[in-house]
Amino acid sequence: MLRLDGVGGRGAALSACMVVWLLAGIAPARALVPDRPIRQYTHVWYENQLPQGTVLSIAEQGNGAVWLATYGGLVRHSGDGFDTVDQRVAPALKSSAITAVAADGQHGLWVGTLNGGLYRYGDGQLTPVALPGDAGSVFGIVTDSEGALWLTTNLGVMRMRNGHVQLLGNADGFPPRGFYRALVADPAGGVWIAADGVGVVHWQRGKARLYSLDHGLPSEAVYSLSVAPSGVVWVGTQNGPAYFANGRFQRLPALAALDDKRIYTLYADRAGTVWFAPLGMGLCRLVGKALECDNTLPGMGGETVRAMLEDREGNFWIGTTSSGLQRLSQSKLISLLVPGPSNAVRAVHQVPGGPLWVGTDGGGLARYQAPGMVLDEAMNRQLPSLLVRSILSDAQGRLWVAGTEGVTRFDAQGRARTFGLADGMPGTIVFAFAPARAGGMWAGTLQGVARIDGEQVQVLEATRGDDTRALYEDGEGRLWIGQRSGLRCYYRGVLDTCGTDGLPGTSVFAFLPGRDGELWLGTSVGITRVHKGKVSNFTQNAGFYGDAVFALFDDGLGNLWFSSNRGIGRIPRAGLLALASGSGSSVAPHWYGLVDGMLSAQGNGASQTPAARSDDGRLWFGTAKGVVVVDPAHIQGNARIPPVAIERMIVDGQEVPLQAVDRLGPAVERLEFHFAAMSYVAPAAVKYRYRLEGFDRQWREAGNNRKAYYTNVPPGRYVFRVLASNNDGVWNEQGAGLSFSLLPQWYQTWWMRGLMLLAGVGLLAGGVWLRLRRGQQRERLLTEEVGRRTEALHLANAQLERLASQDALTGIANRRAFTSALLQAWQDQADQDGLLSVLLVDVDDFKAYNDNHGHLAGDAALARVAAVLDAQVDGAGCVVARYGGEEFALLLPGSDGAAALALAGRAVAAVQQCQLPHRASRVASVVTISVGVACARPAAGGSPEDVLHAADKALYRAKDAGRNQAVAQD
Repeated sequence: MLRLDGVGGRGAALSACMVVWLLAGIAPARALVPDRPIRQYTHVWYENQLPQGTVLSIAEQGNGAVWLATYGGLVRHSGDGFDTVDQRVAPALKSSAITAVAADGQHGLWVGTLNGGLYRYGDGQLTPVALPGDAGSVFGIVTDSEGALWLTTNLGVMRMRNGHVQLLGNADGFPPRGFYRALVADPAGGVWIAADGVGVVHWQRGKARLYSLDHGLPSEAVYSLSVAPSGVVWVGTQNGPAYFANGRFQRLPALAALDDKRIYTLYADRAGTVWFAPLGMGLCRLVGKALECDNTLPGMGGETVRAMLEDREGNFWIGTTSSGLQRLSQSKLISLLVPGPSNAVRAVHQVPGGPLWVGTDGGGLARYQAPGMVLDEAMNRQLPSLLVRSILSDAQGRLWVAGTEGVTRFDAQGRARTFGLADGMPGTIVFAFAPARAGGMWAGTLQGVARIDGEQVQVLEATRGDDTRALYEDGEGRLWIGQRSGLRCYYRGVLDTCGTDGLPGTSVFAFLPGRDGELWLGTSVGITRVHKGKVSNFTQNAGFYGDAVFALFDDGLGNLWFSSNRGIGRIPRAGLLALASGSGSSVAPHWYGLVDGMLSAQGNGASQTPAARSDDGRLWFGTAKGVVVVDPAHIQGNARIPPVAIERMIVDGQEVPLQAVDRLGPAVERLEFHFAAMSYVAPAAVKYRYRLEGFDRQWREAGNNRKAYYTNVPPGRYVFRVLASNNDGVWNEQGAGLSFSLLPQWYQTWWMRGLMLLAGVGLLAGGVWLRLRRGQQRERLLTEEVGRRTEALHLANAQLERLASQDALTGIANRRAFTSALLQAWQDQADQDGLLSVLLVDVDDFKAYNDNHGHLAGDAALARVAAVLDAQVDGAGCVVARYGGEEFALLLPGSDGAAALALAGRAVAAVQQCQLPHRASRVASVVTISVGVACARPAAGGSPEDVLHAADKALYRAKDAGRNQAVAQD
């Protein structure tokens, strides 16, 4: 391990400083940036999503999946929900109380249980690992630098290497049998073990040494251990934390607030930050010499933290005693909430060199006071209305506040003067401010523009009655007026349209003066540039589709930033200029939203100052939920390529172990693949594309969908491949693949086809031979014979075709006929630009019906249901088919979603009215059905598989909602 050298008292005095320096000086590959308060990270609480709320241990598997040890089973998380491995799915598991989990250095895991022993997890299987004696409980697992596995068990400490297990006891320097709470391995080959009530044992090169109170431990009741990237060992005790240096455990003065606290868990991350979970203090961390604690995270109040982990992407996972799992992640944006009755921020402004103010929609004024917002009660008491719309300061240091009851001006001492109708204001609802060159302040209201100078209010009569939302006075004294219905300019007593067409029907919300006399406008339909008499509108050609732009900023790095109802956007200025000059064809904004740290994607606007740029270059945007802070020069991206895994394969409704996938079938009708990319910073922003090589001609874009479906894939050899990107669009181009073969039916085999070909050739040769041998005299008889045989063949083929397209049990169409009809109907409706609906029907609890009523009764019930469904359909081209087992499918060409859902509802009622007894149903005492309904317009794109997939999802929703009902697609 790393040694902090020092001599005598001087060395001890320097030790703490060296530790702080070492911790602060390590640059992480990626971690939570420590210059942000804890509450400003993205925090996710997975409330009530685990089988049991106590998380004792957390590990990251080699493929990136996160595993949790709980008393309710071993839990796996890969970004979307949690899968539990317990005795129901893993019979080899003797106990579902999982006490420890650790990565094995490859792609598997070591799993420790309470009274169930040790297991190794790999290739989807749990395998028991024999331990000596009565070692039934495993509490801790770690692998040292030599590859040896260390365990703390009910018998004590064990070391396993090359299949040999050694129980370490008194002869090895370990204290008498007791309870060991934690163990960690250091980079120097040592192992540190916390022995409750005894101290800390350090094992290295075959020797063990016990450290106790005599060696600086704050308490011999030791709960937790962690090793920093520098090699420094940290310990959490009943009386606070300490670190090991110069042969002793030492306290750090910066952590004096924790000296008498129980530290059940601590963790040193890659950035050198040390995290603590002191009982009753929430979450704390040491960054350099500063200790920060936060007890405001949801789900952390009064909790005891049992486990922590920093994954390879930099996410920080926290396991608690009763509230389950929590995660902190780095976000590009910071959201700050405003205390009080309203978090809807309508105005933001920083006084140059002074405070940053925000105005809320019902909570009045607040100011930024690191790390958050505080209300200014004294100023709010003087406001005539707490509905603030705009804020601006003037050269005299006065603060101007616009609201729904006029304009309030605060002097340097915080005294307020309000201007309203009695003072000559044209309206009381005020949206905009701009400093006036002639003195005072321009104010834009719902009823026109006025200038307030001293105690005087002068109305710009030419604008009286106009709804004004933005103001800007340029260097020539021209007042630009952004109105709800266009653009106007006032100059030397004349009101005109600023040399433009006035932007009729367009609202102007923001002005941004640029270079060389250009002026950028934020409007209700995008961005507009006015330069030397030329007006350039950037709407759909710049990626704006009716998106209002409420605020505009130039970050000095080549980009314009703006707020909108779609979130916060960034667009390259050069791209807009290229559009304006005709040298470019398109450009699009980069949007930031919920996945980037916003609590609401709705940017507030329709007034002058919904956002501001602070002195340090950061941008502050008002939103429907607080203020969002952007630092354009320091937006941290996620450069880590996400691991990708194919997690499940389901064949005709039955899951197939991935390690057993090779030859499938014959007669496989439906394939389903589940996959995941282990990226947790913003799981909702992960994107997928997949392809079935040998079947798909190109990649299919799946968005955030983690499943792929295929039907009626012909026999052959295939490889299913999936690629994924993280939240920043970094793609794993290698992805994951799964190869398999679909076996043919006997009549699809090569030898059968060969025999049929040979038979055909033989018949042809025989006919030629007969014709040559018998000559012209037999020609008539031969022709008649051929005619009879041809007719018989036609009749036989027709019979075979009928049998091949009809379900033998129900007499309705079978799946093959349905698929053929669907393909034809899809093409027909695409040609006609028509609609097509599909219903998937499932008989509820049908397996239980067969088990209780018998298969003969089950067949009769299916036939009855088929007849009822067939009676509901009478349109041209409509098909009712048995889709498989107890599933039916209905094809309704030309039917829209509403009509299809109505038909499905009638079918549900008709089946129930048949009153077929069903003693084992969980739904009703009679046979019922569930229906999924989907509608598509083939001319708009997509495929028949897409509408089947949508109907299938709707069917599952109908089942999840209680069955005996029809549900339409989302």
